[in-house]
Amino acid sequence: MIQHLVQQPLPRAEGLQHDQWRAVEDAYGRLAAAVAADDRPLIVGSAKELVECVARVTLVAHGRVVPDGDDYTKVLAAAHKVIEHVIGSNIPGNHPVRQIPESAKKMAVQLRELRNHYGTGHGRATVHDITDEVVEASVHAALVWVRWALARLKTVLLGAVGPLLDDLQSGLFSQGDLAARLEAANIPRLVEAEQYRLGVAVGQRTARKTFNVRLEGIRACADDPQRWPDAYREGVVQGLFVNEDGQAYAYAAASADCAAELLQHHSDPAAVLTRLSDVLQAASWSLRFQQDHSEIITSMEDMLRKMPEAARPVWSTIIEELKARAPDGIR
Repeated sequence: MIQHLVQQPLPRAEGLQHDQWRAVEDAYGRLAAAVAADDRPLIVGSAKELVECVARVTLVAHGRVVPDGDDYTKVLAAAHKVIEHVIGSNIPGNHPVRQIPESAKKMAVQLRELRNHYGTGHGRATVHDITDEVVEASVHAALVWVRWALARLKTVLLGAVGPLLDDLQSGLFSQGDLAARLEAANIPRLVEAEQYRLGVAVGQRTARKTFNVRLEGIRACADDPQRWPDAYREGVVQGLFVNEDGQAYAYAAASADCAAELLQHHSDPAAVLTRLSDVLQAASWSLRFQQDHSEIITSMEDMLRKMPEAARPVWSTIIEELKARAPDGIR
């Protein structure tokens, strides 16, 4: 039975780099060779090694730094958490869709003990009798988690924050692309720092007049306000007015309007604008902002009525500060 199992190809996630996939294939090939030779200590050791390889590949592909000395169970738990977070924030922890993978992980965790007791990697003073049950349990435990993890890795890579941030700077976004990647990123489950960074990148790309990013990264907030956390909203607002070089930069037709819309559902819009004011006071003006400042400020004045009431005084202050810095006044 297990000879048939190890002959089946593993699912390869789209977007997985060649060297990472080679590492998985190498580990899987050694397990298959051990099964074919009925080298039982090597089967047990290779099963554990395959799981650890896939776990490390998952973390590296997701942009994590993984020390080579990290414990097996630590690496496995971290990789499982990375993959599990894309299941969906609306599915409770006790749902079978979560519990079944959790059971697979528990099986994989036990491979360390099986390997310590039976497998290769240790010089032994005695030879253990490795039964069919031990061999089959090792292979099944490894492949159940590995196959699940590799199948889920496609969604993980689709929603990986690092590559998405890079693409928001210079990539192309067709209709639906950003929506799918933000859904895969599962923004509510990201740490606040990543929520904010992602928001900044969306805001900056919107300020560069990319309509699909504006539609799917900002307008979508109005359709499902609870899905978009405060840190993401604040990041977008910052990105709508400050570019990658830390300069004032905005799109007159969108920046003010989008900021007002985003802040409608923020828990403390006045604080967001206060921090934006601090940034803009310290920022130089980009060439685009210098050229378009009159239209930008006019659009900001038009959006005063759309701002949450608590945020209007701060918004008015930002407008007056920009007017005071305008090189030729407001035309």
